[in-house]
Amino acid sequence: MKLSIIIPTFRDWDDLSACIEALTVQTCGADFFEILIINNSPETSVPERFKIPNNARIVNESKKGSYAARNLGLKLAKGELIGFTDSDCLPEPNWIANALEYFNNSDIHLVGGKVELYQPSDGDRLTYLYEKCFSFNQKRNVEQHKQSITANLFCRRIVPNTIGDFAETLLSGGDFEWTRRATGSGFKIIYGENVIIKHPARRNLSEMVKKKKRTIGGMYTRFYKDYTFLQKLNFTIRFVRPHVKIFTYKNLSVKEKFQLFFATWYVECIGMKEMFLLDFKWKQAERT
Repeated sequence: MKLSIIIPTFRDWDDLSACIEALTVQTCGADFFEILIINNSPETSVPERFKIPNNARIVNESKKGSYAARNLGLKLAKGELIGFTDSDCLPEPNWIANALEYFNNSDIHLVGGKVELYQPSDGDRLTYLYEKCFSFNQKRNVEQHKQSITANLFCRRIVPNTIGDFAETLLSGGDFEWTRRATGSGFKIIYGENVIIKHPARRNLSEMVKKKKRTIGGMYTRFYKDYTFLQKLNFTIRFVRPHVKIFTYKNLSVKEKFQLFFATWYVECIGMKEMFLLDFKWKQAERT
């Protein structure tokens, strides 16, 4: 087996079905790779209508969290190469084939692919604009910060064999922590401009706020809790500063610029409030 694709899922069978369908039309052919679907909600039965391709299997992981699910996938994977995506992502037909070309260079160990955002049919435009402007900047993630999200990531088997598992205690940001650990250990990551998956924007501002609270929980665990008072103050000022640069964005109407400006400020303030609640131990970090 050349390649293993790992997909964690949590009660998301409709989106997962579309993801699997996109994988069935990969140009490299089904015999070239296996699909490991890690069900992170074992108490939920697989819908009867759900179609499982011959090169796919579903396994259950009772430990909570997508990172625990990915770790189980790594233990079960048979491939020399590992690919990660999420259940709500839609890989382009040449997603795998284009990724494999990068690994012809023996110096490359990880490939973080491009994420193209789209607006769901039942999603609002303001939330789509918010995510388009501020989410999934994979090129910057990979090239500047040497990290990648697991919605679109490939690596050689030697990477997890060397650096170990994803940090299961993290509720968010574990993909960044894992890939930074890899590059910090000397493994080389490259941005795959033509390794493309499509990712839906959140459907409304309420979903965006839930995402912000979850990612804040990850930030708090990874670094904020260990900051000094001055570091926390500096972080707060930078985090909630008004994004006046929005008014320079092209292809937006004046109305959309004002809407995006206030929506962004609102979500960031909600996020900082969440950070304060966590720091004063007034609540626990949210997982979903």
